[in-house]
Amino acid sequence: MVNMDINDYFKNNDLVIGRTICWSKSVYREDNPNSICYFNANIVTLNTGKVWWGDLDITKSGETLKAIADEIGETLYVLREMDARFEDEPLDGLHLITKAVWDTTQEIPYKD
Repeated sequence: MVNMDINDYFKNNDLVIGRTICWSKSVYREDNPNSICYFNANIVTLNTGKVWWGDLDITKSGETLKAIADEIGETLYVLREMDARFEDEPLDGLHLITKAVWDTTQEIPYKD
């Protein structure tokens, strides 16, 4: 891993923490019917725990997430909003990854 803060990897790939991909979830889903989206998603790693949050279209950003995972040498796990917030946020990565809906070792998902 290059000596860089993990957040810099996301920023350098246009995945700013807290980003919004659309002001209307329903409009975004209508415009992207084949995309797998998680609004207010969380990304965690086994060693660090929660490293990112915001709106995420895995179908469109999956390759970028895989590239970040390769750069940092860790699998990235995507969790739904409530699975890494509030009382769950401080939990370690080992606990959090059990709630993942997708991770960077898997194929990029899309709806048929």
